[in-house]
Amino acid sequence: MSLVKCPECQSEVSDRASSCPKCGFPLKESAVSSKEKIVTVNKAENIELTSKKWKIMKLVFWPMFIIGLILFFNGFMVMMIEKENESGVIKFAIGSLMSFVGFIGLIVSKFGSWWQHR
Repeated sequence: MSLVKCPECQSEVSDRASSCPKCGFPLKESAVSSKEKIVTVNKAENIELTSKKWKIMKLVFWPMFIIGLILFFNGFMVMMIEKENESGVIKFAIGSLMSFVGFIGLIVSKFGSWWQHR
């Protein structure tokens, strides 16, 4: 058993010690290689969080888009079956508007979350 100097605090430490007892600096590599540690650190640095604003926009516009499509097709079918029914025209118009606004909102929220990570 020999003594080595700690690279951090320069105190003498046993060569069998896994870390310096004075400052806690790790002296020996653990079972994980240094390359694996670097990859893990790099992965952690690349994680980017999406703002809540963009998530809330998606939560609002997805249901709007889906409900708009349902109203659109329902109104379209009512218009085709019952030619002079105004409820079909109203459902068709509201569904068209909702699905259009929902679709545009989804595109904006997708672009916004991408731009935030740029």
